[in-house]
Amino acid sequence: MAPGPFLWLLVGVGLGSWWSSNKRFNVDCQFHRSALPPIPNHPEPQQKAQPEPVPAGNYQPSTYWNNTPYNHDWEQERARVRQFSRTAEDTVTELSEATLNTILQATEALKAKMAEHRALREEERRLEEAQRRSSPRLI
Repeated sequence: MAPGPFLWLLVGVGLGSWWSSNKRFNVDCQFHRSALPPIPNHPEPQQKAQPEPVPAGNYQPSTYWNNTPYNHDWEQERARVRQFSRTAEDTVTELSEATLNTILQATEALKAKMAEHRALREEERRLEEAQRRSSPRLI
């Protein structure tokens, strides 16, 4: 293989990687910060924070996260990612099938062409044999 196609492959892979990594960041160079919940305000060090009393019987540690609107957004985002994954999987499957069909057709065409050339060579050999047998020998 000539170095030209390999060089273009490397250039394409490099540009694709660069574009993909730059596409992940928005204009402010923040990486999907909108999906994160806001950080709760903590008391200043001079203030003494009074711990809230916790009921003994029915404490659930995940109640804050289950009641926030961010949880709903997170579920929507997960559903969107799942749908995108399914679509990408279907697209890759279709492309793979199309590629395999193309390879199969090209292979069949090459086999037919080789059989045709083989038949032509055999016909030429037969004609040469017939000419040798029918030509008079000069001694």
